[in-house]
Amino acid sequence: MIENLVSVTPDEYARLFPTPSTAFGTAAFNMLNSAKVSRIEFLAGLDSDSRPLMGMIAGLRDGIWRSPFSAPMAALSWNRDISLATIESFFTRVREHLASYPLRIVLPPAFIAPQMLASITGTAANMASSVIFDYNYHYDLSLAPYFEKRLKPKARNKYHQAQKSDFAFESVDIARAYAVIAANRTAKGYYLAMTLADLEATSSIIDIDAFILRHDNTDVAAAIVYRIAPGIAHVVYWGDIPGFEHLRPMNILPYHIFTYYHAVGYTIVNIGTSSTDGIPNHGLCSFKESLGCTLSLIPTITIHNA
Repeated sequence: MIENLVSVTPDEYARLFPTPSTAFGTAAFNMLNSAKVSRIEFLAGLDSDSRPLMGMIAGLRDGIWRSPFSAPMAALSWNRDISLATIESFFTRVREHLASYPLRIVLPPAFIAPQMLASITGTAANMASSVIFDYNYHYDLSLAPYFEKRLKPKARNKYHQAQKSDFAFESVDIARAYAVIAANRTAKGYYLAMTLADLEATSSIIDIDAFILRHDNTDVAAAIVYRIAPGIAHVVYWGDIPGFEHLRPMNILPYHIFTYYHAVGYTIVNIGTSSTDGIPNHGLCSFKESLGCTLSLIPTITIHNA
């Protein structure tokens, strides 16, 4: 059980929780992004012997405590298998500690820690004033050798078209891949949340891989991928540049990414959510499903004052 909840320094939090659930849960990552919130709390739940059992990092912005406040999933840590009662006591104390404002938690995908996250989801949802589910897709890399067979018929046809285009897949520096992503977002009129400087700063904390797909001497598609947990990669950005869609680069880029991480012994590539506030983007969902990705639901749980 959690007997005491304490607010600690970033350095102390890092010492108490050396292996957070994902790389987004480290003190260093959250301090790097601390300017995006007006206040940040590093919370540690201790047992009767003052041993740290569970921790969470949250940032205050626009009258809401947020975990995460600059990442796709919450900054949660735990040090051992802990009971449902312990999880409940942790969130009860967190709610009391942050009582001035509501708390919004976006939980990691269940594959990060299936039993623990099921317990956290159930506990937090029981305290919630609202729960929204977003649509998340990941690729099971044990299936990578059978990529083509698992494609849906239209996707398989486009993949075959892409195979004829003589693409070269390369691991490159972040700046080169970012240039492709920026061109893609500009062409589509989409907001690009991270600058190149943001990514390069993050790369000092999280291992980042960058890839391009080249046709002749032109970089036509790219991906930027974080290694967020043992055996788990997370696609932050991917996309192609205008004018090369007819070559189907986005129908072969996933194959190369999945094959790459399968070859280095990873188990999952997370492609991320394809919805906003629970409303699915049907085009994105269909594309990821056509690749053979697995759907799971990501809860965003809002807990108001006790």
